[in-house]
Amino acid sequence: MENWLSDEEFRLSRLLEKVSLVIETNLSEDEVRRAQGFYGKRAEGMLRRGFSHADVIKKYPALTLTILVGHAALAYEQGRYWEDFWDELGLDRDPNFENVFRGQLRTLLKRYQLAEFEDLGNDYVRLLTLHAGVPTYCLGDLVGIIGSHLVGGRDASGASLVEWLNEPGKQSRMNPLDVPVRNFILRGGDFSLDILDRIFEFVEYTISQPDSWDELILDTSTTGLPTMMLDGLIDHLRDHPIGGVSSGNASSIRRRRKPTLVYDLQDEQVFVSIPYPTDEPEVAWRVSFDGDTREVYAERGWGVSGDQEHPPTLVPVGSPIRTIQLQHHPSNESHRLPVVDKRDPLILFAADGRWIQQRASLPKGQVIALFPRDAQLVDAVTDSPIESGVEPSSPVGWQGWTTAFVDLTEHHSIRLARTQTAETGVARSVRNSASPTFAFGESILGLKALNGLTVYSTRPEVTLPAHHNAASVSWRVRVRREGEAAWLVDEEWVTESETTSLDPFSDKASSLLGLFEIVVTGPLGSDIRQKVFLAEDLAISFDRDFRYPVVGGLSPITATADSVGKLEVDRVRVSFDVATRDAEIRVSDESRNFRLVMTPPYVEMRLDPVGKPAQWRTSVQVLTPGDLEDYSVIAARIPGDVSVSFALLSRNGDLLQEVTPDVPSDNTFQVLSRTFVDAVRTATGDCHIAALVDDSDGTTTSVALANIRPAELCSGIAVVDGTLIFEDLAAEDDLAIYLWSTTAPWLPMRTLEISEGRVVLPAELVDAGPLLGQVFVDDPWVTITPPRWPDSSAIRIEQRGWVRDANGTRDKLARFLAGEGSPPTSGLAMPETWAALAMLREDAEDVATQRLRAALVRILAIHPRSALEALGSSTIPAEEMVALLIRTGLVNRSFSAEYTLNDLHTNPWVGSMVEIADLPSLFERRDAVGEERAETISYLSEQCGPVLLEVLRGSSEALNSGYFDLNVARVHALSKPAVDKMFEQFRLVPGALLDLDTRVDATIDAFHRRGEWMSSGAHQMLASESLKSLRLVRQSSKAIYNVISSRSEALDGVDTVTHPWMLLSMQSLTLAALARLDAHGMLAYSPLTTGLMEAWARMAWLCPKLVMTDLLIAEALVTYAHCGDLIGVENE
Repeated sequence: MENWLSDEEFRLSRLLEKVSLVIETNLSEDEVRRAQGFYGKRAEGMLRRGFSHADVIKKYPALTLTILVGHAALAYEQGRYWEDFWDELGLDRDPNFENVFRGQLRTLLKRYQLAEFEDLGNDYVRLLTLHAGVPTYCLGDLVGIIGSHLVGGRDASGASLVEWLNEPGKQSRMNPLDVPVRNFILRGGDFSLDILDRIFEFVEYTISQPDSWDELILDTSTTGLPTMMLDGLIDHLRDHPIGGVSSGNASSIRRRRKPTLVYDLQDEQVFVSIPYPTDEPEVAWRVSFDGDTREVYAERGWGVSGDQEHPPTLVPVGSPIRTIQLQHHPSNESHRLPVVDKRDPLILFAADGRWIQQRASLPKGQVIALFPRDAQLVDAVTDSPIESGVEPSSPVGWQGWTTAFVDLTEHHSIRLARTQTAETGVARSVRNSASPTFAFGESILGLKALNGLTVYSTRPEVTLPAHHNAASVSWRVRVRREGEAAWLVDEEWVTESETTSLDPFSDKASSLLGLFEIVVTGPLGSDIRQKVFLAEDLAISFDRDFRYPVVGGLSPITATADSVGKLEVDRVRVSFDVATRDAEIRVSDESRNFRLVMTPPYVEMRLDPVGKPAQWRTSVQVLTPGDLEDYSVIAARIPGDVSVSFALLSRNGDLLQEVTPDVPSDNTFQVLSRTFVDAVRTATGDCHIAALVDDSDGTTTSVALANIRPAELCSGIAVVDGTLIFEDLAAEDDLAIYLWSTTAPWLPMRTLEISEGRVVLPAELVDAGPLLGQVFVDDPWVTITPPRWPDSSAIRIEQRGWVRDANGTRDKLARFLAGEGSPPTSGLAMPETWAALAMLREDAEDVATQRLRAALVRILAIHPRSALEALGSSTIPAEEMVALLIRTGLVNRSFSAEYTLNDLHTNPWVGSMVEIADLPSLFERRDAVGEERAETISYLSEQCGPVLLEVLRGSSEALNSGYFDLNVARVHALSKPAVDKMFEQFRLVPGALLDLDTRVDATIDAFHRRGEWMSSGAHQMLASESLKSLRLVRQSSKAIYNVISSRSEALDGVDTVTHPWMLLSMQSLTLAALARLDAHGMLAYSPLTTGLMEAWARMAWLCPKLVMTDLLIAEALVTYAHCGDLIGVENE
């Protein structure tokens, strides 16, 4: 026995030197059981002869680790680790020995350079279970969740599963998992992600080969999974195969694009990447940015047909937000992207701009870090600052945030430290130096795959790391074509003390063509997966450096395709005329051919307000002299080795002004529009702004960027026999018109091309009632983001009739809006009613508008809760919603409902109002709806923060700050930038709805609108009426009265006669309390007269954040006053 133990100790020591987790030693259950039995007998003998517990461990360190972790993998039940452990060793329980095991555990891990999970501290049992991976008895529930994940169409990866399981407000998703699995997922880092990826890969294989998968040799070498875990997985899948995914669809699971964040390096801009829908792509995605919902139509890829993958559509993320939620109902797609976490406001991207999910490990090398400028990126081990490799910049629209380009080669983990708040972010692990690296080859200029992927002419290179211990390490390098189950390459590589660079395609013949998936696996925590599209040895050249705008499109260019290998192209020379931007070429090898998109380099330009997302286009824009006075950027992106100046030229080409542009990034040149204001004022007649481009040959090209003309593009529009006729239409290229229906404002805006000065209306818009039209310069190849609603330049186009609809309720509403019938009497068209109401000017007081508004309000009042939910789901800007809610009178209606099992709303404010309204019912039925109630409370906690929960439990102490007080009055004379700088730290990072920072942000927004509030005159009515109404509040609830009074007391020493706007905070909460008291039936009568409601609506229009925040506070205060504590433990 002693000889066996010595031999096994030596063998296990060598195995442990090669791995990161103990479970990777790949011992079978029999081997662990045998080791436990012999270890127990040997320990008993040594202790009987006078040896200490430490002596036993010192003699058999590898065996000690093996039996401790092996027990966690095979038989550990929560709370009974040590009891069962001694039974397996055949010894009586020995607390002293247990303490020595605990004390030596980290020493043993250090000895073999194994993962230590330092954040676990002295939680030794959890540390052991992490080294056990996923215990065999826990695998069933994990596989069940993975199966559901695949059936639900979500991304088949460990990172995607972990993000989904940890979605705020969805804690119940973890409930089916045993505690060891939860710990492994939450704390296992790279190790858990690698194991989950390998389980996904194995499960996918069983789906694609349902009848034959278990006939193959399945072991660690073929699956990458530790032996005990693999055995348990095989046993489970034999008895419980995954259902709901057909074998034909299994190979496509990984290929489905999902929404993700992207950082554009050229524009320094954050985007959300939206995939092309699988069903009914003509229906828009609904994209909600913290409740501000927009409709986004995914753009069809050029040349893409059938079920081929389209390139994603990029939508700007114009400011820091907490969450993006995306829905496409026909495809049954719903996604949630966490963007900024207030507890750790650090967003990371790979060097190419790809988003690194929060729980994914970071690559060795360069990453892009986005964080508030009051924070600093530091090494999580040494706390030393990590400096940006280049001058830090600020992403577009993300005021007060910094983009840093940092090299993580010498770091093991990083975190964010905020200097003003003393908050410390979560440590983000960097893949250890023992991880492989991947380097792409040379890309082909002007060539893309149909789905937008870059095409490379040379193979990538994989570098396997050196292993500094004496033992060698085995790596498995596999390559397969995307969508195929069979591996083209499946080879084992062994590394020792030196790095190894290799071609992952090994000895495969040259001229590789297609999309390949490359997977390198080794010790857990070091896996890499990458995809690459190759057209090996293919080259594309062009006869000029770039194309630029000319009449009819872009200047002509010719491309030449050349293959020095075995690939063939269907066209060697491709000529592009002015009307053609892209062309298709077919590239083939001996057995396959691919359609690729050739796009020669071309000039792009933009004119956007400073700080707003960039909209690049290829067509020349048209401006009035007044447009130049706006604080905007004129920019051009010009390919090649060029030098550029910007010039103002007369109609005849005479130089009126020339300036040197800034160069914020390579090949991007820009100036402020105001640069040309004076020169335009003194110019005679029309002129234009151009980029004067000197190329590598010394040739100067004048590229028009914007035409300056004094008049609007059009002065009037009429309908004649179903055709739009334009008056005084500008003589510009690519003119088009946005059209909105006034009788069916819920319909999508239409974009129509103006041809020969006219537009033939679609049949559905003929005799469909008045239209609103806005003429603009379109772009033949770039989709211009349209306005949500027409601006002041829109022209009303009169015509009779209304938009017909097969839906009777919508048809009746459209007819009513046309003034030809009565309004609907049911509440079946809530979204359409809100769209109609939002169309009305908020300051319109004519009789017709007032009658129309009153009729629409009656429809909404039929179902107040449904109306509120429809408002939150609409594309009405979030800042306009609360004013509409007040103006309709819904603000003082109850939002409770008998049926409460609704989807949690994507608009956090609307969702919180609805879920608070559900609390009384959920409390009454708490024994029957425990999970629903827990999910509601979790949602409220996530969206509103701890302050709301305190108020719902009866404590209002946290509300005694964040509103107008003497300090606010003192900054009245300061400029807006000075005030913003003073309160910057409160406004940098978006937080929960009732966080102090959020409330201060709302207060500062109201402060900046004080002048408009005073000019409106609404303050005069509120000054007297709101004070009178306070008596009613006091009679109903002294606690609520006290909260309002604290805002009044904060104004001691403030001259509110001179500065009546200082009463805004107090008046806002007073009105909110009155409305919600009335909604809960706690007022004898409502003092909210029509005049008061109109003044309050004006306040909400100017100060939406303040009013929304106070309504939420009021709803919580009134709910507690009316029902008591509905969420506290004492009420369980």
